[in-house]
Amino acid sequence: MHSGPTKYAMAYVDWIKDDDRFSDILVQISPTTTGHAFPRLRVRYKSSLVQVEGGTSDLPLLDPNVRATPLAPFEWRERLQAMNKAGKPFSQEDALFLGRKSLLLDVRNGYEWDVGHFQGAERPNVDSFRNTTFGLSGQEEVASDPLALIDKENTDILMYCTGGIRCDVFSAILRQKGFRNLYTLSGGVSNYLKNEGPADWVGNLFVFDSRLSLPPSAYKPEAIAETSPKIIFEGSTFARCYLCGSELLVFRHRNCANIDCNFLFLSCKTCVDKFRGCCSLECKDAPRLRPVLPGHQRYQKWHLYRDGVLQSKSKV
Repeated sequence: MHSGPTKYAMAYVDWIKDDDRFSDILVQISPTTTGHAFPRLRVRYKSSLVQVEGGTSDLPLLDPNVRATPLAPFEWRERLQAMNKAGKPFSQEDALFLGRKSLLLDVRNGYEWDVGHFQGAERPNVDSFRNTTFGLSGQEEVASDPLALIDKENTDILMYCTGGIRCDVFSAILRQKGFRNLYTLSGGVSNYLKNEGPADWVGNLFVFDSRLSLPPSAYKPEAIAETSPKIIFEGSTFARCYLCGSELLVFRHRNCANIDCNFLFLSCKTCVDKFRGCCSLECKDAPRLRPVLPGHQRYQKWHLYRDGVLQSKSKV
């Protein structure tokens, strides 16, 4: 990822594409109104950008026949509209496309789904991609795994993530587990919003930087009129306060003020004040609390608080 003024960012893109190996690479750009999204340049080697249990060294990620078949944004939209043709989220039991069963799988984290997702997508029950268990669960986890009892030979599995990388990795894992008909959204949700606008998408898109989430209009301003109405179902965590369950009109994550928790969650202003920026009563009474930040400001690096900027419990 790179952050900088547009002209320098585009110059970097041109430099990358001058190399024949990367001439057809998909480069995605999203705006920021708060300065650098990545203020510090850090270059270091990582064996794998996406971490999974057991590592990725044994996965044939470079074999396109193993990864899910990519669908262009317009193809993805056609598939979703066919699955949602009744004008409401489809059920896993009767969703059909050309006579085949289909299932829409969100391969991100639960807190990402909570601020935005495709209508009808199953909510991931994990807070870290490395712990994803869709299609990998044991007998005791069947009820929470939408892939547990499906027909692997005759069910189309449409999976998506923010940029497409997690889907490439996870589709290789599912392929090894015997799932045959795997499809992924090419370029991920960010590429879809840029090309198709917010059709069949509800809410914002979570991003892993100081902005935390972006509305669909950030990717395609002229398509904002097509935005689907926000739909909240009973029992859903989408756009709801993690603590009291109230519906949020403006939703953005915050980290728990307990430095030893740091849980990422949605909260209404009332609960922010009541719990002093924490995610629970237990954290509210923790010994190391950061100061409550107004609005949606982000905490600084944790070591700054560790080294003496923690708020005194006697003052709260």
